[in-house]
Amino acid sequence: MVIKNKKKSIKKKKMVKKAKTVKKPSKKAKVSRKRPVKKAVKVKKKSVMKKLAKTKAVKKSVKKKLAKTKAVKKEEEKPEKEEILIPDPWMEAREEVVEAVKEVLKKLKLKPQMEVERTIEEPPSYKMGDLACSVSFPLGKLKRKSPREFAEKILANIKKPKSCTKVKLAGAYVNFFFKKDLFMGNVLKESIKTDYGKNLPQQGKVMVEYSQANTHKAFHIGHLRGTSLGESLSRVLRYSGYEVVRANYPGDVGAHVAKVLWCYRKFHDGEVPRENKGEWLGKLYTEACEKVDQYPDYKGEVEEVLRNLEDGTDEELMELWNETRQWSISDFKKIYEDLETKFDVWFFESQMEKPGKEIVQDILKEKIAKKSDGAIIINMEKEKLGIFLLLRSDGTALYSTKDLALAKTKFEDYEIDRSIYITGSEQRLHFQQLFNALKKMGFKNADNCKHIPYDLVTLAEGKMSSREGTSILYSEMKRRMFEKALEEVMLRNPDMDPSMQRNIASDISIGAMKFQMLNIGNNKTIFFDWERSLEFEGETGPYLQYAAVRSMHILEDVKKFPDLAKIEMKVPNDEEYEIIKHLSKFPMTVREASKNYRPDIIANYSIHLAEKFNSFYAQHPVLKEKDKDVRKARILLVQSVYNTLGRCLFLLGIKIPERM
Repeated sequence: MVIKNKKKSIKKKKMVKKAKTVKKPSKKAKVSRKRPVKKAVKVKKKSVMKKLAKTKAVKKSVKKKLAKTKAVKKEEEKPEKEEILIPDPWMEAREEVVEAVKEVLKKLKLKPQMEVERTIEEPPSYKMGDLACSVSFPLGKLKRKSPREFAEKILANIKKPKSCTKVKLAGAYVNFFFKKDLFMGNVLKESIKTDYGKNLPQQGKVMVEYSQANTHKAFHIGHLRGTSLGESLSRVLRYSGYEVVRANYPGDVGAHVAKVLWCYRKFHDGEVPRENKGEWLGKLYTEACEKVDQYPDYKGEVEEVLRNLEDGTDEELMELWNETRQWSISDFKKIYEDLETKFDVWFFESQMEKPGKEIVQDILKEKIAKKSDGAIIINMEKEKLGIFLLLRSDGTALYSTKDLALAKTKFEDYEIDRSIYITGSEQRLHFQQLFNALKKMGFKNADNCKHIPYDLVTLAEGKMSSREGTSILYSEMKRRMFEKALEEVMLRNPDMDPSMQRNIASDISIGAMKFQMLNIGNNKTIFFDWERSLEFEGETGPYLQYAAVRSMHILEDVKKFPDLAKIEMKVPNDEEYEIIKHLSKFPMTVREASKNYRPDIIANYSIHLAEKFNSFYAQHPVLKEKDKDVRKARILLVQSVYNTLGRCLFLLGIKIPERM
């Protein structure tokens, strides 16, 4: 049999849950809702039948109407789009401009061949306007006239939006200038809230699978990138209103495990390291690869260990596998504690092997797959995806075998709506083949599976490889970053308690490592450079932490926080307005990061916010400002920066230290 989904859809279950939380209807109420619907349908059918008896022309029209009704019903059954019902100062002001442009175009009877929303953009400098409309260009092209002519007509007839102080031309652009004091008040009103930008609950339960560090290998900085990316994306999705399930899927069986166990028995039998046991197993893997390359006869011995590992008949081997596997898992859990990553579910490849083989046999019977030289495959050459190998000729399983079972388990056992896989980009073809195979098998949720690939973390001198022992281990990176951070903390705070110095250094070093992995888009390679990674200025985690700590210290000296409603807003200076505009875009930034699965959007936003805040703070006093209203407004501005930057750091998985 092919993979089947549960009879009851996840969507229906969630809708029932939401209905219950709003109002719990009585049993009578439930019955009264169902029966009238059925009666109404019957009456409709009778009335239609009477009409059908009249003429063939009427019969055709009724059929068309019924077809339209069915189409409407199908549309209604589709999942609803994400609704944005939270305060969003930037989008609200932008929407006013969009509506003003639409109204004037309607008045002038002009219809551009593109949506008005797409013609609204932000000028390079707010001094040129807060928003600019370029609709005159497509109109000019359509009517074969000068764009400037249309811009002048629009300017002469447009009704100035309430949020704007003026509208003027810049060439053929129609530029809109916000009322700065009004806009500042609107932004501060929302951004001083600690949940600013957080969306309302959305339909959809999302499982994010990430990290997947294999047991019997050391955790290196490549794993750090995947773990940081997955944890940050999980936080972004949750902040965007989705229920998120964090999942880890370590490879605890396969050729690499067989090599380690073979090497252990042959050359290290009985040895037990005192600490970092999982990391020690990684060294055995490198040693095993070197010995097999040096002495080809060893290859047969390793293959025998692999077969015994899969069939589970060698009790001593299975006991050794269980013990060493736990060494790795224990090491991983300590690392995840460092990184503040806690998984809701741990899947293991060993659990998916048997059900995966059963699925392969089922789809072989269904003729979805076929045998080729003893192996079982799915031919995907028509889709230009090559051959998808499901089972080797000797009957041993592959990643593909187990991933079929994993997909089934995720959706059926955890009732998710979306499954996101975060892995290295070298597995891109594998996931294209996997999702295509799921479609061929009739798996209803195949289109709800999404692969987010990330590129390699590479040394300046070349590609990292655990096989060759050239990977930078997490433990080494952590040690070196911590030592550098501690040196900086002790230099700045020589009288501080040593334990506090170490805690702060730990927060800074972990933040530095994470930010380095998140600041670059997942589709770009990170060329790891020790000198650059240890800098504490510029586009780094410590730079963000420093801005957050600085704003926090200002707020610590505030005796009484001002009431926004009682402050008379004055036109802000350039530095203040730059911050205000940037703060206004935070809800939009979170949505973009969630929609595109890109935490680097949050990282980039954070850097710009820190830069604008530091520029403002260097030029303008806050608590020492003499004008009372200005002082109060600046306190609220600093509070907004601290809250928003704090949200950004949280979404990136980075702590704010007590001191820097």
